Amino acid sequence: MDLDFALRAGQFLFTAVVGLYSLSAARRSSSKAEAEQLASRMAGQDNRILVLEQRMNHLPDAQQLTELAGELADLAGDLKAMRAEVAGLAREMAPLARSVDRINDYLLHARTQ
Repeated sequence: MDLDFALRAGQFLFTAVVGLYSLSAARRSSSKAEAEQLASRMAGQDNRILVLEQRMNHLPDAQQLTELAGELADLAGDLKAMRAEVAGLAREMAPLARSVDRINDYLLHARTQ
């Protein structure tokens, strides 16, 4: 009976050791896969950060933005002046358009009579 008990205990211990080894091997392989996935994700993040840094280097600084705002204000003033000139031209063209319409009406009616 002692030999039978020792054999069963040995089988149990062997099965337990194999089970523990299987669990640790599975954990190691899953940890390795997770580490590889994390490493590839970190490489992707590094690339994204590098692209963002390059884009940030090409953005205008505060002085350039101030200069641009001044130029835009000047352009707005020029546009207002052009708008006023176009409005003045439209006022001057209105009598001319009426004269052309009268001449056109005269020519159309003179031919029919």
